[in-house]
Amino acid sequence: MPPSGLTKQYLRYRCGGVFNVIGSGRGGAVYVGNEVVAVATVGEVTIWDTRRKERVRSLIVESGVVNKRLEVTVMAANGPGTLLGVGYSDGSVRVWDTNSGEEEVTFTGHKNAVTSLNWDRAGLRLVTGARDTSVIVWDVVGECGVARLEGHKGPVTQAMFMETQNVVVTCSKDTFVKFWDLTTHHCFKTVTGHLGEVWDMVLVNQEQQMVTGGQDSELRVWSLQWGEKETSEETDAKKKVTEEDADNKDDLEDDGSELQVSRLGSILRKGEGRVGSLKSDESGRVVACHGNDNMLEMFVICTKEEVDKRVAKRLKKEKKRTGDEMKEGETGEASLQEMVRRLGGYKAGGKVRSVDLVVEGNMVKGVMVLGNNMVEQVKSELGGHSDPPSLHSRVELMGHRSDVRSLAWSSDNTALATGSSECVKVWNRQSLVPVRTMPSGYCLALMFCPGDRHIVAGTKAGQLEMFDLGSGEKTESIAAHEGEVWGIAPSAGKKGFVSGGADKTVKFWDFELLADSESETKVLSAVHKRTLSLDEGVTAVALSADGRLVAAALLDSTVKVFFVDSLKFFLSLYGHKLPVTSLDISSDSTLIVTGSADRNMKIWGLDFGDCHKSIFCHDDTVTGVRWLPDTHRIVTSGKDGEVKMWDGDTFVRIQTLSPGHVGEIWGVAIAPNGRWVVSCGKDRSVRLWEKTGEVLVLDDERETEREEMAEGDVGDRTAVPGEGVVALPTRRTAGTERGAEGLMEALELYKDHIKGEEKQLPPLMMAFGAENPLDYMVGAVARIKSAELEEVLLVLPLDVVQDLVEVLDSILQAGKEVEVASRCLLFLLEIHHGPIIASGGMEAVLGRVNAALGREVGSLRDRVGTNMAGIKHLADRLEEKRGVEMFTDSTTRQRERNKKKKKKEKALQRAVMAL
Repeated sequence: MPPSGLTKQYLRYRCGGVFNVIGSGRGGAVYVGNEVVAVATVGEVTIWDTRRKERVRSLIVESGVVNKRLEVTVMAANGPGTLLGVGYSDGSVRVWDTNSGEEEVTFTGHKNAVTSLNWDRAGLRLVTGARDTSVIVWDVVGECGVARLEGHKGPVTQAMFMETQNVVVTCSKDTFVKFWDLTTHHCFKTVTGHLGEVWDMVLVNQEQQMVTGGQDSELRVWSLQWGEKETSEETDAKKKVTEEDADNKDDLEDDGSELQVSRLGSILRKGEGRVGSLKSDESGRVVACHGNDNMLEMFVICTKEEVDKRVAKRLKKEKKRTGDEMKEGETGEASLQEMVRRLGGYKAGGKVRSVDLVVEGNMVKGVMVLGNNMVEQVKSELGGHSDPPSLHSRVELMGHRSDVRSLAWSSDNTALATGSSECVKVWNRQSLVPVRTMPSGYCLALMFCPGDRHIVAGTKAGQLEMFDLGSGEKTESIAAHEGEVWGIAPSAGKKGFVSGGADKTVKFWDFELLADSESETKVLSAVHKRTLSLDEGVTAVALSADGRLVAAALLDSTVKVFFVDSLKFFLSLYGHKLPVTSLDISSDSTLIVTGSADRNMKIWGLDFGDCHKSIFCHDDTVTGVRWLPDTHRIVTSGKDGEVKMWDGDTFVRIQTLSPGHVGEIWGVAIAPNGRWVVSCGKDRSVRLWEKTGEVLVLDDERETEREEMAEGDVGDRTAVPGEGVVALPTRRTAGTERGAEGLMEALELYKDHIKGEEKQLPPLMMAFGAENPLDYMVGAVARIKSAELEEVLLVLPLDVVQDLVEVLDSILQAGKEVEVASRCLLFLLEIHHGPIIASGGMEAVLGRVNAALGREVGSLRDRVGTNMAGIKHLADRLEEKRGVEMFTDSTTRQRERNKKKKKKEKALQRAVMAL
């Protein structure tokens, strides 16, 4: 017991790294440079150098205590690849600088996972679509939302800008493709030619054609033709068609808009099933597509010259076949097969999850994220008789092909072993890089042998496999059990181990050095000594540190404890409703902890087998329980994706380790010194947590969790007067509410100081470095994030708005922060237009604001115009100078060539004279 008045001191564990994930299929991959690819790795974005097959850097979101299951769902890079837009599963969009790895801006507007994201050609705007059926256009420079487009009835699968028009094109699972005018923020055209869900689309051939992919193996090609908008009389005339004509018309009704969409035909894919994704390069020349299999297909959109050649060739063949003469000037109409050329297919090493393309000269490169945790890069030439795409590079050694199912630490805490269905890898803890990869069976249990030079693995086939880390090879495979080997535990003296299998036995093994038949050296092996037969299959096994007891969890939901020396029965621990999946005995051999599929953890005493406490610890099956060495603290993991730490004496939860896994966790392991905790899960990631020196106070931790839970429950705002039919692009969050509270507090402090007689500034104003009260208010307004400004102003009540308008008037009169102040004023006047007009009390203030706004904004516009003109002039001067230098260089080179030529002629003449 601690002394009176003192509490236990706990130290916080923080995430020290995430590894084993090369690419998670959901977020995809995009090119951000030459041979440099940004790949989604669960909740992070990892930038890989595909040439050196090394990790360059990771883009990691700062995560809180509760909001921890963040997953990257979509990515897109701007033209040069310097900025990367990333959409997440919580509906947020973040823009990252790929060179520095810093987060530039965060947009919060969607309610759930972002499903599509694209930049405009200039890299100034983003368009995003989400599962909440909404489409939002964002201004990246102004860091604010531009428009929310609502009209789809299903999740949006793709959204992109048209560069030739001020238009956004979207497609959705509601079977529709919609065209949105960004001037009016409304849909003006809907394509209804699909019978099922539309999964993706691309614009090609200078945006004159559109390719869409649906539930079948067809790629539908559409022609987009822009013309002048028809008058109402022309529209009415076209509506007067007979019923017979109406029956023969296609789905694409003429709606009088300036865009005419017509179907050109279909391209049949070799793959079966729905389209996974469609991707084109920046120029729209090459299109790549894939389904749910391992086939990647590429198509080239032919240029006008290539189409003319192919049409002429076809007409020539027809002339030979029919004998008809071609009329002068006759050019046949090109078919879809002549507009599109199949480049060929490529069978990847796993199921293709996403693809990105880049064209360099006459070469096209494609990067694919595969479903088996691999990234492949293919290349192909765009020539007329080019070969199918071929493998260019592959990133595969930095991770397992399947889920990691077992973990083990070396005795010196420097190495970590992971086992999956196809291999065992040994990782350096400091660099998180694999140092050995050894093929194996389906590995369910792992253990380092004494000396850390060998590893023993228990497999699903019942084998015990021995690996030599020096040579990186499997030295022996022992047929140990007739079913799965579910657990391996080292003996007290490290001279052997026990294994528990599904064949209802627990077997005791000793390490021995046996002579190798092929060489004179001796090889470490395991020799079977004893067998303990049980009534049910064994799901987990553990040995006490004093070497006295062995515990085995059985399929009948009980745990049986036996003496090691005599194998006599000692205790039966029953109380779980479902089988125990994991158990562990404390370092002092006094307590045993069990975790079960009934979602409970039970702590038992090993003296009488009494249950000290039963704790509902996870929302799904408990998959791992481990004691921290030399303590009574427990680390648990579950299929709910969480890793938690508990106090085995007071039975309180100390900490939930975050960020957690996305999906089930398969196991957890603790380093022998207790400083590191590692877990593995279904998301393919292996997460490492390190103990820090930060003291963790339980009451503060619970309070922080409650606050973040409340933040996650922030509801949608009600309808805003004056907002109209179109909703604001942003969404209310806890951050916007905190911003509004801070602004109101600053305004209250400002008013109190203005009304008071004290000349000295309050300490809070001085802390922000303000020289006068107005400077303090300027800082308070400027500190509001640009992306949250509208939502912050929406929260303010009308009386506060009136005070704020007067303050903004003073800020404008002083000529400070003109852009932010004018933006605030215009938004407040738009939202509260009715009450302000009705009251009439702000007439004088609005008069001053009108004059100041015109003057200051005009001055700002003139300054910006002058700067732009100066920059343009400097650019012209540089271009002119560069042109002069190029001309001078070419003239100099020509003179040098002439001199060399004259020298050669003179030398030749002298040689002739000498002869």
